[in-house]
Formats: sequence, structure tokens, C-alpha cells
Amino acid sequence: MKPTSVCMSRQQQTLRQIGFLTLVGIGLFGIVFLAPDADPRQGAFFQAALQTTWHDLLDFPAVWSSIKIILFSIGLFLMIESVGTMLAVLRLKSIALPVFFLQIVPCLGLLCGAFYLVKSLL
Repeated sequence: MKPTSVCMSRQQQTLRQIGFLTLVGIGLFGIVFLAPDADPRQGAFFQAALQTTWHDLLDFPAVWSSIKIILFSIGLFLMIESVGTMLAVLRLKSIALPVFFLQIVPCLGLLCGAFYLVKSLL
């Protein structure tokens, strides 16, 4: 087997993984934006989570809103990962590193969604 064919198959495998991550990310965005909100009167999908208090036990609209925040954060993480990996495959490492650094934003969103989920359940 030639070294170029090994490299090519590895690159094709990476491109398949990028495509899979992108599709999963788009699917999660679809769930977040197309699934009905628990309380449509409140506006944006995250408003119910932001307005919950510690005194409301099992606030289900806030639980659903928190889950949507978590799914949005995971979808955003996967999209940033796929763009950064694509830039790395294209050997644009000077651009790929700042893109990978942007993954801090969905990680903070994931922590925020988990906090609001705990807050809405307790």
C-alpha cells in the first residue's frame, strides 16, 4: 500500500467524520428551533429557564427550556469542531486555532444550561 493512499484514506475518513459532526449539529439545531417551546408566551426558547426560581419545584417549561439550551450548546460545539477540523485538514492552522478557541462559548452555554436545569428541577 502506498503512503499516499494511506494518507488519502485517512483524509477521507476525517472528511466523513466532519460531515457526520455537521449533520448531528444541524439536527440538534433543528430540534432546538423547530420543537415547540414549553411556554410560547415567553418569547425566546431560553426565557423560561432564565425566569425560573429556586422555589418552583419541577418547573417543566423551564426544564424543557434548559434542555434546549444544552442541545443548542452541543450543536454549536459540534459545528465549531467541524469547521476547525476542516480548516486543519486544509492546512490553515493559523485560522483553525482561533476557531477551536471559540469552543469555550458552547462549553459555557452547556454549564449555564445545566445550572438552569438543576435550578428548575429543585
